[in-house]
Amino acid sequence: MLPRRFQRGTKYNVGLKAWRPGLRASSGPVACIAVAACLSVVACGSSGGSNPATADGPGEGDGAGNGGAPGSDGAAPPEFDALSPPTPSDDAADMDPPSPGVDAPGATFCALGTNVVGAVVPAGFCLRRFATVPEARTIAFAPNGDLVVGAPSMQTAGGSAGGPGAILVLSDDDRNGIAEITTFAPGIPDVHGIALGGGYLYFTTTLSVFRTPFANGQRREGSGRESLGVPASFGRGGRWTHGLARSVGGQLMASRGEYGVCGSSAGGEISRVGMGTFQTVAKGFRNPMYMRCHFKDEVCGASELGEDQTPGAREKLVVLRPDTDYGYPCCYTMDRRAPSSNRTCADVAREDAEFTLADTPFGLDWEHNLWPEPYRSAVFVALHGSFYSSPAWAGARIVFARTNPQTHAPAEAWSNFVTGFGPGGSMLDRPSDVAFAPDGRMFFSDDQGGALYWVAPTTLTIPN
Repeated sequence: MLPRRFQRGTKYNVGLKAWRPGLRASSGPVACIAVAACLSVVACGSSGGSNPATADGPGEGDGAGNGGAPGSDGAAPPEFDALSPPTPSDDAADMDPPSPGVDAPGATFCALGTNVVGAVVPAGFCLRRFATVPEARTIAFAPNGDLVVGAPSMQTAGGSAGGPGAILVLSDDDRNGIAEITTFAPGIPDVHGIALGGGYLYFTTTLSVFRTPFANGQRREGSGRESLGVPASFGRGGRWTHGLARSVGGQLMASRGEYGVCGSSAGGEISRVGMGTFQTVAKGFRNPMYMRCHFKDEVCGASELGEDQTPGAREKLVVLRPDTDYGYPCCYTMDRRAPSSNRTCADVAREDAEFTLADTPFGLDWEHNLWPEPYRSAVFVALHGSFYSSPAWAGARIVFARTNPQTHAPAEAWSNFVTGFGPGGSMLDRPSDVAFAPDGRMFFSDDQGGALYWVAPTTLTIPN
């Protein structure tokens, strides 16, 4: 039997870095969780033009490693037994045993496709390339499993570029584990945040939040796109890479970062947005580019990036609660002020979890209770790595932490899940977003490498 990668009928994304010209060179109440260059969880209260402004801020520091995950009361969470480090998955051999077709009972996702060279996942998992999409920044799933991708053409401060400036729909109608790509909405150079729900697809540009009618299974935009009418301040602050997330209860959250100076700026914010309505939920952010709401409960998360190469600055994950202030630009966290600040910072909200400065937390999502322990219900975060390190992107990886079952906030220290990113021979470059599909697979985007991938347990079966 031929190795699967040569079997008839298989589609391929060869994906050698040398084949990606330009990419390397340009190289009720709701709880909401935000990942900033810090990690914390927050409860959120009740029920397209472009701009050449700089992007997500180059500052990603040059350190690497795992930070602790303080609990909501500020105390360090208990440690759990150290997990075995990720190792090449069990399906690494070229020759795979015969497996049932995708429509046969018991067929598994890991029987599809072939290994990604250089990628490292824990034993019992496989990783597959899904699609080639330059500058794939943000992802969100439709109920039928179609993956919606925000792929700007504007270069980010982190160096990714060359995207189509469009919203894409990635489907897998032939169920072979490799995407068919359809351009849903072209001509949006500064698209970033993406969210779906309530009959609409929502997206951000530098200056606004838009919605366009969207039905399950729809592949191309129709008529009816409209702006939600956010205030002009949404486009200020020098950062066009807004985050967007919609909760199961229908609350739409949008983020705005800001290049701030203590005494002259109040920092960015995360706000609840509706047609003609805009209400701040939490403030004092530097760069909260990525958000996600829990798949089952009224909880949302966001990541926050810390001040570049600044001792004492924090990268965080936060659970958003109404009327909270995270202190930027005068405070790095509770009781820790910036050198130029006279503020005590005692009134600043503490993050629920933190990362090592320069790990650069981007997208996040919760596992959908289909994976084995210790991954079941855990929160997973894409760490974009350092902009300043040599070799490049030190710390780039995907990590996870088990969570508090009530708050869904991280309850334990971070552990590596996917490694092998960076310019060291792997096909992987820098993970940008992560999202769980309805079928249980975890998908992630790689904006620097221009691709999307999925990960699954070797036991996860394909729904019939």
